[in-house]
Amino acid sequence: MNCSACNKKLLRTDRYLACNHCRSKYHIECLNLSKEQFTALTTEYKSKWMCPSCSNITKRKQSNVNTPVQQTLVPLVEKPLNSPLENSSCSSTDSQLFSSNDDNLVTMGKISTLLDKKLNNYLSDFVESFRKALKDDVKNLVQAEMDSVVQQLKDDFTVTTNFICDEQSSLKQEIENKSYIIKHLESETLRFQKEINVLTNRLTSIEKISRSKNFEIQLVPESRNENPMVLFRNLCKTVNIQIDDENIHSCRRVAKYDISSERPRNILVTLINPRLRDQVLSACYRYNKANKDNPLNTNNIGLNCEKRKIYVTEHLSPECKALHAAARNFAKEKKI
Repeated sequence: MNCSACNKKLLRTDRYLACNHCRSKYHIECLNLSKEQFTALTTEYKSKWMCPSCSNITKRKQSNVNTPVQQTLVPLVEKPLNSPLENSSCSSTDSQLFSSNDDNLVTMGKISTLLDKKLNNYLSDFVESFRKALKDDVKNLVQAEMDSVVQQLKDDFTVTTNFICDEQSSLKQEIENKSYIIKHLESETLRFQKEINVLTNRLTSIEKISRSKNFEIQLVPESRNENPMVLFRNLCKTVNIQIDDENIHSCRRVAKYDISSERPRNILVTLINPRLRDQVLSACYRYNKANKDNPLNTNNIGLNCEKRKIYVTEHLSPECKALHAAARNFAKEKKI
């Protein structure tokens, strides 16, 4: 193995020190140590000794690891350059060694220590100022970004609120228009309803007047060769009323209101005036009242079939017929 300072081969007879950190070896002559000084070093010190490259921080930062040790270098046994020595208990011989080299202490070690302190103070101030500047820059950058984002959010929110307000105003106006239309339609509906009621009443009156000359003969069995006029004549004979032919406007069967009904079609008789119709209805009513056990039936009008009751009624409209049927059912339920 070679000496790390002079790069000469280390012989077994050579005296040298090995670095505890990097394991490099140095001649004592390269370390500016005499044989007496080397002999005075303790075994513990030798085991903890570090070379100038490892002990000198400033020199290590400058990457001068492999430069040869200069002759003006402080002996590595001094305290400022060897921190392990501070923690070790040196013998009185080591103390005498350091005392004998007091003239050499004002060298690279103290200069290095002083530079370290100066650099540390400078670096501390520089780091502090750099940290403060970086903090301010980051703060300003974040504040700028936040202001930009907040402003963007404000703009977006303003656009959104304006859009919502416009839509709300539009909807409000549309609702008002629809409300006006609805009110107008409601008033029109009421007016039309009144007109419909008036027209319905008028139509009912007209229909009633048009039917005032008519009456119906109900539940008369139908036959192919029947003559409704003959049947009506037989009815008039039965109830004892005289109706001339010129007073009879028509006598015919009419279509069913309910096609699915199994009742025979009614015979509709139209006379020339309501007075004659009322006379026929009154005569039929008197006959039924006088013959409660044998009211008007099919035999009274000349039909040779099974005896069935027949009815002579006014010619009512479908609405009036429904009302009349409801009234009859109510009277039957209440036994009136």
